[in-house]
Amino acid sequence: MSKSYSLSLPAAILVSINIMFGTGTFINTVIVAKHTGALGGGLYLLAGVLMLPLILCIARLSSMHAQGNFYNFGAMISPFWGFMSTWIYFIAKLASASLSIHVFVTFLRFIIPALHTVPHIFLDYLIVMFFVLLNLLNTKTGTRIQAFFVTAKATPLLFAIGTGLYCSNMINLAAPHLIWTGIPVALPLVLFCCLGFEASCSLSRVIENSKVNAPRAIVISFSIVILLAALYQFLFYASLGTTLSDQTNYVGAFPALLEKIAPWLKDSLAPLFSLAIASSALGGAYGIMYSNSWNLFSLAEQPHLPALHFLKTFNRHHIPYLCVIAEGLVCFFFLTLTQGQQIPLQYTATLGSILAYTISIVALYTATKSALSMLGFATCITLLLSTINAFMSTSVTPLFIFASIVLSGVLFFATTHTLNKSTQSSKKVSSSS
Repeated sequence: MSKSYSLSLPAAILVSINIMFGTGTFINTVIVAKHTGALGGGLYLLAGVLMLPLILCIARLSSMHAQGNFYNFGAMISPFWGFMSTWIYFIAKLASASLSIHVFVTFLRFIIPALHTVPHIFLDYLIVMFFVLLNLLNTKTGTRIQAFFVTAKATPLLFAIGTGLYCSNMINLAAPHLIWTGIPVALPLVLFCCLGFEASCSLSRVIENSKVNAPRAIVISFSIVILLAALYQFLFYASLGTTLSDQTNYVGAFPALLEKIAPWLKDSLAPLFSLAIASSALGGAYGIMYSNSWNLFSLAEQPHLPALHFLKTFNRHHIPYLCVIAEGLVCFFFLTLTQGQQIPLQYTATLGSILAYTISIVALYTATKSALSMLGFATCITLLLSTINAFMSTSVTPLFIFASIVLSGVLFFATTHTLNKSTQSSKKVSSSS
């Protein structure tokens, strides 16, 4: 691919960080504190340790394929599994983008009360359409947009870490604040923040020297995000203690922090931090839609899926514009179905990503029979069981959504594959006669 359309290693790292630091870290601030108290920061480190074999496996797969997307990984087993892992990931990941957009609008309505007269879902739709238009521009323009969003979200993140270093209270870290029983429910929410490192897989075709740079981008971005997220959650709770867990939702976290350290600045700074966090949510959604369209494109390239061939068309910026439009339609579906509820969207994205990882790790094991792939598979099983257990403790709605995604993929592949075989048979008969 021409350098005018390609991404450097720093740009690929930027995209992954933007996705991982989308909504998860900020919207988890209160809910993780409610479930685990002062253990929240440690839970991020635990998630990082659990995910490490998986991260290394995906990095290994990326080094094996110049275009290391989920289709190529799964196709090491069979074309069906390549299709299913990509189909599931493409659709489920957009649940995360939908949640990020909804969170942005929630903050925006908090900052601008006049927007309460406009239906929430209508504003969600407007943002989706705006992102579809943005993602029709070239990759270099997209990188500059990514840099803007990362800068915006760094402001509240670094403020919370700096404030925590200054006003942490050891009382907030004592035994009553260590809620071990909440770990099973909170772990999938924390894992949600670990997802996004695989954006380099989706973008591998547009990353310079992807066999080398894609694995590097995966490992570097993941390490940065885990360390910062752990510090953020730990120091936030160390500063506020139960005041943090007593908040109704994530919107109240930063106002509570400002109330403690500088109450005279609360009215002026709270809206600015809310805007920065809103931008963070928006950046995560943009990063997902920026990278995820290439997953659908990878399916359109497959000769055994002729029904998707029309999605291969590029615009003048070398963007598969119909894939981008398809992303917008899926986001419309998620927002309409869930009305932006956190748990269904967050868990759907988590489960879809984990299943795509699992298929990829099984593919790596079939190719290498390595100890690393076995550890990666054990990680995936742990993550799947943890997520399903959390469903049972909160809401089973994501399971029904996920089952619909899987069933639609199986039916689509079976129908398209059968039609393709019939067409090929007809061509053979015609040529022989």
